[in-house]
This record gives sequence, structure tokens and C-alpha cells, in this order.
Amino acid sequence: MKKYFYDVLTNAFYPIALKDIYELNGMNFDNAQEVDEKLFIEYSGEPPKGKIRIASEDGFPAWGDIPPPTHDELIAAAEAQKRLQIDHANKHMNSKQWPGKAAMGHLKDDEKAQYNAWLDYLDALEAIDTSTAPDITWPNSPI
Repeated sequence: MKKYFYDVLTNAFYPIALKDIYELNGMNFDNAQEVDEKLFIEYSGEPPKGKIRIASEDGFPAWGDIPPPTHDELIAAAEAQKRLQIDHANKHMNSKQWPGKAAMGHLKDDEKAQYNAWLDYLDALEAIDTSTAPDITWPNSPI
């Protein structure tokens, strides 16, 4: 018994029982195939490692390889990593109260050396050009 439509354009499954409601809301099933629950379960669950559900040429779902990230996605990931490392560095320095101690002239020599190392690390992070992702050499944290 067929229980679902699989629409190749949206790469999605729709219960046949709700077809009228979908159509009332503008959905068109001209490019849909009726599929059974077995196919629905196979392709609506967790994909095999390294795979995603794709619409195959025959109008049914299939497993395809996950495409490599685009350059824009690599840049976005590098920006996120950069922001995370900067936030971590600032959190660490603030937890030691180094900025306030430095402003008041109360840093001990060992604290001053550590604080300067963290500031150098922040400078190195800020200098990272994320447009070169994935070819980025990340600076090492002073920890």
C-alpha cells in the first residue's frame, strides 16, 4: 500500500492522506511518485556515513555523496573558529583580571609575561585572513 508521495523537486516525503490539504496550500504533486512505507523509512532516517538524500533521475530518492564544502562555507567555518578562539582568549584573560590589573599597574612580572603572551596570541588571531580557508595556519594558544 502506497502511503507517501516523494516529490523530486523538494526532495521530500508527504503523506498521501494529507494530499488535499497540501494542494489547498499550493503544493503541486506533478513531479511526485507514490512510494511505500519501506522506501519512506529507508530514506527518511539517518543516512549512511558520508551520504545525503538526493533526488535521483528516476524520480525516487537515493543516497548521494555529501558534496565538499564551498569556499564560502569554508570561510564561514574559519570565521566561526576565529571568533571562538578570540572569545576563549578574552574569557581567559578576563578570568585572570589581567586587563584591570594592568590598568592599575598591579600586574606581577609573571602575570605580565602571561598577559603579553595572550595579547600576542590575540594579535595573531586578528591577523588571520579567513578568505584563504582552508589553508590557514592557526596560532597556538599560550596554554
